[in-house]
Amino acid sequence: MSASLTSDIERQRELIDQLNTQAYEERYNNTELTLKLGLDALAKARAIKYASGQAWALRNIGIAYAISGRPEASEAYFQEALALFERLEEMRGIGLVLSNLATAYHQLGKLDRAIEFYSRAVRYLQLIPDLAHHYAQALANLGSLFAELEQYDLALEYHQKALDIHQKSQNLHGSFFSILTIGSLYHANKDYDRAEKFIQQALDIASELGEEDLVARALLAQAQLLKDKGQPDQAILKLRQAEQIVSSIQNASLRANIYLAMADTQLTLGLVEEAKKSLSSLEELAGKVKEGALDFYLSQVRSQLAEAEGDYKKAYEDYKEYVKRYLAMQRSATRNMLATIDKVIREDILGIEKEAQADLVVARRIQEALLHGREELRQVFPESVYWLMPRSIVSGDFLWVGKGKDGSQILIVADASGAGVSAAMLSTIAHTLLYEIITMRGVTDPGKILSQLHKSLIDLLYPSTKAASAEIEAIQSEGLQIGACTVYPNAGEVHYAGAQIPLWVYNPLLGWEQLTPDKRLVGQRIENESPPRLYTSTIIPIEKRWILVFMTDGWERQVRASDGKRYGRSAVREFLAKNPPQSLPEWLIAIENEFNAWREGAALTDDVLLAAVRV
Repeated sequence: MSASLTSDIERQRELIDQLNTQAYEERYNNTELTLKLGLDALAKARAIKYASGQAWALRNIGIAYAISGRPEASEAYFQEALALFERLEEMRGIGLVLSNLATAYHQLGKLDRAIEFYSRAVRYLQLIPDLAHHYAQALANLGSLFAELEQYDLALEYHQKALDIHQKSQNLHGSFFSILTIGSLYHANKDYDRAEKFIQQALDIASELGEEDLVARALLAQAQLLKDKGQPDQAILKLRQAEQIVSSIQNASLRANIYLAMADTQLTLGLVEEAKKSLSSLEELAGKVKEGALDFYLSQVRSQLAEAEGDYKKAYEDYKEYVKRYLAMQRSATRNMLATIDKVIREDILGIEKEAQADLVVARRIQEALLHGREELRQVFPESVYWLMPRSIVSGDFLWVGKGKDGSQILIVADASGAGVSAAMLSTIAHTLLYEIITMRGVTDPGKILSQLHKSLIDLLYPSTKAASAEIEAIQSEGLQIGACTVYPNAGEVHYAGAQIPLWVYNPLLGWEQLTPDKRLVGQRIENESPPRLYTSTIIPIEKRWILVFMTDGWERQVRASDGKRYGRSAVREFLAKNPPQSLPEWLIAIENEFNAWREGAALTDDVLLAAVRV
């Protein structure tokens, strides 16, 4: 490619990046411009096959549709953006689009999908410090889900967490939404004094920012509070102010909510004809705004209007429709589902920020007592190093080391799928089964060890009595990545078998060699697979002073704080090639320094475990 052509493509990429930046900045004040700029950026990015530019443009288009009250249109663009970001392994984009998708599902009333995507978004966004406000927003949105199910204590807790993050980073925009929502939650709890204080604070911030969209939102909240305090005439004045502001803003969803509140308040004052006009304006917008919550509130106002006009038959039909839609939305996410998600988030994501729960501390101590570590490794391989960094309080990565009855030395490293408590339980079960297979049965061949471990896990996790149960369906994708090797010092041989974890062998003369593992997880059930599953051992000659290394994928999966980029498998390979392990302790220090420099203070993406031995 010529230098001039390369330079031209770079200029086009810069232009696309500028269009995407401008599109995002205009999203609230001029949503139509955001859509236009996003479509322009997308066309230009596709023309030069600029994948990252396409992904950000798709996200901006989705945002424009979402703000315009068309979440059903935004979903497709967000999904396409997510697929591109995942292919590029761009953690920043993945986290942001997951959060956008969750918001779209929330607008559509698909609360189960919203919960799923908010939870996934939180796991990515917490890893990148400069996305703290987006992390806070995802927490706040989860809080809003609790509020919809009238779990106001939990809702307040999540929104307060979000506000703390926004205020710490001096993010006024994020603080506005958190403060306004907290005020609305106090309103729902009939704590009107606190509600008034927070909503006024939100209005002050909106005025300071000079964003009309935010001012209108705060006025709407003030009006709803005034109505419930028995001051509907004052509420109407606030709504008129908000209506005037939004008349120049392309935000159909906000306008619809203002007309909804206006019709409701006018009916309270007995202004039936004015309420009919507000309802007519609302119905004109209804086709442009696809929000699950708005649907049933619209039916409720229609019922109130019909009752005010004396049409009791229509009032009954509209009220029946309101109840039907309300119950349908309630069924889409039960209290039990939300409580479960809350428990997962507290234990796997937020638990470390506060004092750990007593049961998790006990679980960690049980793991420390049962699982092998540095001391057990040195007893079998005196010249060795061990590095473990758990992502959570308990870990799914573990080491097993021991001696066979034939004098062999056995080294096993495993990584249980999943994270947190579920992975820790699976790893502890597997560690116990390995003791039975190796110590009690006397099996030393690594291929046979993995085959028998697989069978034992399948028999334990999938008993015939529960062949078609919900519990079985929930764990059918679980399994172990595992690498096992047996050293026969007298024969000068190493036998190796693995499931997704390779064995690295360092020859001081020739450098590194990597032995390829089987791709099938140990303990993972595969439909229509005929037992038994066999794992094959590879035998290689080895000489004294050679080094054997097992590592789980936590190192390569670690993301960098500044841009969310993964370290990557090729980078691990390059580091090993440039840093031969002359002294194992010094070599491990170099790895830890490299790892910590890369993550730039970001939270751990996954558990990390490495064990290296010199034979």
